Amino acid sequence: MQISTFLIQNEAFAVPSLVVEEYFRPLPITKVPGSNRCLDGLVNIRGRTAVVINMRTCFEVPPRDPGDLGEMILLETSQGLVDEARELGLYAFDEPVVLSVDSVSQIFQLAADEIHPAPPHVNQPFVDGVIQLDEAYFTMVSIQKLIDTILHGKTEELR
Repeated sequence: MQISTFLIQNEAFAVPSLVVEEYFRPLPITKVPGSNRCLDGLVNIRGRTAVVINMRTCFEVPPRDPGDLGEMILLETSQGLVDEARELGLYAFDEPVVLSVDSVSQIFQLAADEIHPAPPHVNQPFVDGVIQLDEAYFTMVSIQKLIDTILHGKTEELR
């Protein structure tokens, strides 16, 4: 399996590459009053409206400096998910979802047995596990649990 990695305040995270459609520089965000605190708002990507999930807020990291815009990751929709991703049991939302991160890092190839369970002290319900590659550690994020937690409010069911 390939993983796409990104950074949040010098901490490394990963998602399966098969659920990533593209990376891009930040677009103007329209705020949505009364939405989940982890949602930055909405962006327009080539005529499609996408919800923006702020990964810093999800992991309880202070906001970026005002001049630091970070990067964005557009996730595949369920319609765009390839057969290989479906066979692996990967999840995609029906509507476009964007992750706001500090920076996009690298793509790595790894075996499924290289993903280890999350440590017991991890309290975010959308962490699937930990990956160690050489001297680096990556926190594996479950897109399904992230979307269920942030967009569907299923936090209690996942803990």
